[in-house]
Amino acid sequence: MSDGANAISRNPPARMNRQAALDGLRGCAILWVLAYHLIALPTRAAAYSGMPGLMAFAGYGWIGVNLFFVLSGYLITQGLVSHERGRLSFLDFWVRRAFRIGPPYALLLLSFVAARALWPAGWPGADRLFNSAIPFWSYLAFVQNLYMASLGYLGNDWLRVLWSLAVEMQFYVLISVCVFLIPRRQLAWWLWSLALGSVLLRYACYFFVQNPDASLVVLLPSRLDGFLLGGLLAIAPRGEPGWPGFRRHAATVAVLLSSMAFLGLYSSGKFGGATRYLVPLYNTVISAGCVALLDLCASDFGPVRRLMELRPLVEAGRLSYFVYLFHMPIALALFYGVLGTAPALGAPRAILLMAVVFAAIYGAARLSYAFLEAPLIRRSHSLVRSAAGSATAGGQPPAPTG
Repeated sequence: MSDGANAISRNPPARMNRQAALDGLRGCAILWVLAYHLIALPTRAAAYSGMPGLMAFAGYGWIGVNLFFVLSGYLITQGLVSHERGRLSFLDFWVRRAFRIGPPYALLLLSFVAARALWPAGWPGADRLFNSAIPFWSYLAFVQNLYMASLGYLGNDWLRVLWSLAVEMQFYVLISVCVFLIPRRQLAWWLWSLALGSVLLRYACYFFVQNPDASLVVLLPSRLDGFLLGGLLAIAPRGEPGWPGFRRHAATVAVLLSSMAFLGLYSSGKFGGATRYLVPLYNTVISAGCVALLDLCASDFGPVRRLMELRPLVEAGRLSYFVYLFHMPIALALFYGVLGTAPALGAPRAILLMAVVFAAIYGAARLSYAFLEAPLIRRSHSLVRSAAGSATAGGQPPAPTG
């Protein structure tokens, strides 16, 4: 999953601390996703029934994707509105996104092509890992989620997580155009309207479209409210110190607890016959809870900030993009190569192999960040500064901000 935040901060130390807290929050999101894909699902496959509390928590790891979407909405919107409007800033945004997202994504696609060519004919799992139900070209154009929605299938196991990258890229197009074209004073109104439209569209899809499940998950219009709630938080006035700030924190905690209560009641069937009418609202409520947690980090709420600034969480957040892209290919290659099966926990040797998988993911992510991602991020910043300097030297007038 793209991290959405690579701008060089020139803000005071408190802002930098909050940025570290957001890295930690991103770290929580990726660790929860890993728990879902590499612990919860493999234990279900092996019919393992131990540690029910931990397995239940890991089973909600898909919420990490909602948290990624909210974070992207917040950070991308914040970055766009903090710059003067103009062609140069619009291009700057896409230069930085291309350098951040493109290389690891291209590496994953190349790994798919190479693994499919090298996979021994006698090994199991080839069809699950490398089938072409989703056309390969669609991954190059970031429209694979459209095929996934029409087929009701997320595609081969090697690339199945890439539905979320398609959704993110499509959101980047939408929000960059919106911020470029909509007057700042009207931006909040438009974002609220689009978020409401996303909820209404989900209701229409759920009640009037046959087999809507995949469409509710993988299409941007169905997930747009999560991004936009994060974006609305980015442009909302910051809380003031003292009593106003305390009231904001109290309200934010209340939203977070309400979201958790809704999730608990929904999952346990306590809504009874009304549950079917709440299905389209489900992701909105979860995203609202994610926004509340994000606000506690971004507004410097001490207990949450200190937790999110723990070094392991911050480190996980910084490595999260590569980890999200490659955690399943690494797990699949090792499990099929060593045990001849898809990841399934339960037997001691499978647990040991999964520990090796986690170590391999971390090691590969560290190498990628040190030698591929971080240098390219720095290069993108240099290009942007050079372009801005050339425009200034050439006498280009400042872009309008109206």
